[in-house]
Amino acid sequence: MTGTRPDYERLSKYSSDACFRLIFGQGLTYVNDGFLRMTGYSEVEVLCRPKFFNRLIQPSGLEEFLATEERLREGREKMASLMTRMADKQGRTLWVEMFLIAAVDETGQVIGIDGHARDVSQHLQLADLLRRRTREQIVLLQVQRELLAQLELPQSLELIVEKSRSLLNASDCTLYLLESDEETLIPVASSGQYADQMMDMQLRVGEGLAGWVVEHGLPQRVDHALEDPRTMQVDGTPVGDESRLCAPLHIGERVSGALLLSGAPRQFSDQDLDLLVALAQVVSLAVANTQLFSEVQRLATVDDLTGAFNRNYLNAHLDNELNRARRLGYPLGLLIVDVDDLKKVNDRHGHLAGDELLKLVVCVLKESIRETDWVARYGGDEFAVVLPGCSADQLLGIGKKLQSSMAGTILELPKGRPIELSVSIGGTAYPENVDNVNDLVRVADQAELEAKQAGGNRVVVRSTGAGQLHSGQEVVGSE
Repeated sequence: MTGTRPDYERLSKYSSDACFRLIFGQGLTYVNDGFLRMTGYSEVEVLCRPKFFNRLIQPSGLEEFLATEERLREGREKMASLMTRMADKQGRTLWVEMFLIAAVDETGQVIGIDGHARDVSQHLQLADLLRRRTREQIVLLQVQRELLAQLELPQSLELIVEKSRSLLNASDCTLYLLESDEETLIPVASSGQYADQMMDMQLRVGEGLAGWVVEHGLPQRVDHALEDPRTMQVDGTPVGDESRLCAPLHIGERVSGALLLSGAPRQFSDQDLDLLVALAQVVSLAVANTQLFSEVQRLATVDDLTGAFNRNYLNAHLDNELNRARRLGYPLGLLIVDVDDLKKVNDRHGHLAGDELLKLVVCVLKESIRETDWVARYGGDEFAVVLPGCSADQLLGIGKKLQSSMAGTILELPKGRPIELSVSIGGTAYPENVDNVNDLVRVADQAELEAKQAGGNRVVVRSTGAGQLHSGQEVVGSE
């Protein structure tokens, strides 16, 4: 002590931090201007109120403060420091770093605590923001690597919604993609509590939050019940009564969809929206990447003219089909379909008419077979129909059905007479007649050639024990 004023008072007067003296049983007996500024209280409100200081400290930190006070009172420590949360007069939470020293009287008895406190909320918020940004960047890079490594679109979409929901601690996440009509938004993947309901909710551009975001191409945050006519109720609770984030997906110059997240009321911040926008950019790149890969795959396996699988696909997958049939013990049928008189159509009506005829043949074939069956272009005017589970005895009926469907179909030309479809079909099956892929194709091809040489518009199927003649369809016994 120097003169009539304690040294700590003269020093603290000029400090921008909070300084105070706390006397046991009396409460605060001195506070400086920094303390009043930090807490928002006046001297009259804080001085000589025994329990006031304890009420400043939030309950989660009070136990630690009282334990520190006890150690200083008992002389086990002469000074201490701690980080705790305090509430100012407005109810705002402050993170405060305290340095405490035992205050003694003339006899050396500990009578209280001299304290120095600094509001470090901004520093912690900044540090927390930096940690969050660093974590977000790391997670975004991880998500980007995972998405770009996943080239199958369905798996990519599932990964997108799950990662987005987890990253922002959302209750639900749904990814919408814009259809080719530029008006319809289709939910293609959803994760969370209401995923099933969200997958049933198609939107129009401009409808709901996702529709608004796609229409305007801008991200949006909503913190109240949505004015959405499609807002659902689940167990009596409006799903729209929540906080929502939504960001558009930009692929090139086009808004191609939206990423929508839901959470508890007032859960999300503007920083969360910024993160979702960054995530949406990664998602857009991933969707564009998988769509490009899917298109490349399609072009590599599909005949560009007719939409049937191409010869490369047939060669690669027919062997897989036969191996699966051998492993699981079921038959595999193959029909070769040849379009009759295609050369005459090309010569008389032009190659464009011939192309339309081929496309129509494939269309009829696809409509006439099961979902498990598939069609590939075998040659210029020949198509292979692969029929898993179909025995040689069943092939004749299927061939007749296909021929009948063709016979009832007419290609209308802009100029000239309509063209009636006519095909010659040959087939055989594993394991009744053949036991490998090469023989399967060879025997079916020979049967189709026989149908062609016999005048066309007929079916020839190699089947054990069969040898009867049908109207326009011939069944030939095995060689």
